[in-house]
Amino acid sequence: MQNKNLVVKKSRNGKGLFSKINFKKNEKILKVVGKLITCDVADNIDEETRANTYRYNKDLYLSPKGKLGNFINHSCNPNTKVAKEGKDLFIVAIKNIVKGKEIFFDYSTITASDDIWEMKCNCDSIKCRHIIGQFKSLPKKLRNLYTSLEIVPSYILNI
Repeated sequence: MQNKNLVVKKSRNGKGLFSKINFKKNEKILKVVGKLITCDVADNIDEETRANTYRYNKDLYLSPKGKLGNFINHSCNPNTKVAKEGKDLFIVAIKNIVKGKEIFFDYSTITASDDIWEMKCNCDSIKCRHIIGQFKSLPKKLRNLYTSLEIVPSYILNI
């Protein structure tokens, strides 16, 4: 699965999304597309789908199952963020990304205080936190940095 600027390849964590071109800081890399779902416990959703959703608003999540957005891995040292513009979610570079590099964002930045989810981290970054969970679980200094750099969607901060 690929497009003109991105390709899914083998990565440290199974499959990942990689750049086929250079991206500049603040450049949109990908529009995240998929199906809006609720992720209620009673919903008939498999755990893999549930674990790979993007928080969309207070009540909904976006499942990119079968789409490029499903292959973006987490890193405690991300090179992108999730940004919501109107009704659309985008992956946006937060630093320059050179051709061939894997695209990462910090999953905690789209995990609100009412989300019941955490993951053991395998990013191998020197900044690795080892457990990924809600945004509010991040160290205060990192929360403040992410907020000041506008890496966290406003709807996450308000839930």
